[in-house]
Amino acid sequence: MSDGGLAGLRELSKLASRRDRIILPLWAYALIGSAASTAYSIKGLFPDASSRQDFAEGIGAASGAIALYGRLDENSLGAITTWRSLVLGAVLAAIMSILLVVRHTRAEEQTGRQELVASGVVDRRAPLVAVLRLVIGVNLGVGLIIGAVLPVIGLGAAGAFALGLSMAACGIVFAGIAAVCAQLFEASRTANSVALTLLAAFYLVRAAGDMSDDAQWLRWLSPVGWAEEVQPYTGDRWWALAIPVVAAAILIALALRLLDRRDFASGVLPGRPGPAYAGAGTLGTFGLAWRMHRGSLFGWSIGVLVAALVFGSFVKDVDLLTDSDRVQEIMAELGGSQNMADAYVSSIVGVFGILAAVFALTVIVRARGEEAGGRIELVFAGTPSRARWLLSHLVFAVAGAVVILVAAAFGMGLSQGLGAHDVGGALGDAFGAVSAQLPAVVLIAALTVLLFAVVPRWTSAGWGMLGLFAFLTLVGPQLKVSQYVLDVSPFTHVPKLPGNDVSATPLVVMAALAVVGVAATLVAFRRRDLLA
Repeated sequence: MSDGGLAGLRELSKLASRRDRIILPLWAYALIGSAASTAYSIKGLFPDASSRQDFAEGIGAASGAIALYGRLDENSLGAITTWRSLVLGAVLAAIMSILLVVRHTRAEEQTGRQELVASGVVDRRAPLVAVLRLVIGVNLGVGLIIGAVLPVIGLGAAGAFALGLSMAACGIVFAGIAAVCAQLFEASRTANSVALTLLAAFYLVRAAGDMSDDAQWLRWLSPVGWAEEVQPYTGDRWWALAIPVVAAAILIALALRLLDRRDFASGVLPGRPGPAYAGAGTLGTFGLAWRMHRGSLFGWSIGVLVAALVFGSFVKDVDLLTDSDRVQEIMAELGGSQNMADAYVSSIVGVFGILAAVFALTVIVRARGEEAGGRIELVFAGTPSRARWLLSHLVFAVAGAVVILVAAAFGMGLSQGLGAHDVGGALGDAFGAVSAQLPAVVLIAALTVLLFAVVPRWTSAGWGMLGLFAFLTLVGPQLKVSQYVLDVSPFTHVPKLPGNDVSATPLVVMAALAVVGVAATLVAFRRRDLLA
């Protein structure tokens, strides 16, 4: 997008780029590194046509894999790489776009910072256009780099650019969706929640289309499905990219139109007024924390439960995908067990551990938002102590993570047990596996809340820290990263359960470090100035 005569657009574009100078490279590296490492791994796993054909036939018989990654219609290296990386890459690009757009638009209005910016010579549309320019540029840049990197690994250039640009197109569409949500709702959390819920719904629509031969038309109803319809390495249908381009243009035009019609700091849809009187369960600092976070905890728990039920149902299909000795070796590395079902469950439980840490960080970051927005002064005008207020949020962060892990264990164990006709055994294994994730989650929460207490402006750096840990855990082994580097992530030290022995030492050490971190947090928060 050009400046188009919008006052302040160039300056706001520079400001947005500077504010995200750390997180944007991490997102880009995750997307590019995931695609490149997948292509490199696939090339080593299936060096000949025979092994690729066996794998493709196994995928065709595994409904769970089709629901997760999509259909695999050919057995070329490029086709298998696309199958493994396209859908999940498109989803990651969409999440990145949603979070960035809402952060620089609705969240800025909600905190009042955009009102200060608007007091200068700044066009009202400039903040929205600036972040859309940034997000579109990042998506296109990632797509083009993927197109340039994959041929170096040995894949065709045309399919590589089709793969990268189809991911980018999905991210750009959801940037438009997030821009519309930011105009409709007056709370950034609501805008994020609605946009991410739409992403989940579109993902399920795409999955339904892939799993049924008679309902493949459903893919045309989903932006994630549009990425698949480009068919990198199997058809290279460039014309299919026109659909997300047109959709994004319509969504952006709608967002700008809604922006012109609404009042500043309000949404097109009015917010729901709260009750006239507080209930008994919402009194005090802990009641306030419950009131603030209970909605998101409920949504997270339901989402994780549904995902766990789906992933647990895939366990029975794992053996169909692991006829190759090399595949078995990779699965054993990721899951730590020679038993393929146990290795699969362990790897999925690790993902749920990361998601639980994400929820914990949302609680802590919102606590920082209460301080930055000046609302914490109203709380401390009464009798609550600083320690009690901070502990209320920290306790909810940890307790919420526990609830999410319990939902994951119940869903995984129930669906796996029903498939294997052993619900009791599967539930026991699942609960044991998720319990081992808790010390790592608590340690990450403790480190983030320590940042909030010592250097409050760097609280959001907890996201970068968690992103690094997640990248090392999920992608590091495939990239052959040094064990010394992998050990930086707390999740590296979590026992890979089920199927392996448990060493209590790393769990005790992480728990002890978390306790020390919380103690230091309470001391530091009591001594520092508010609104620092």
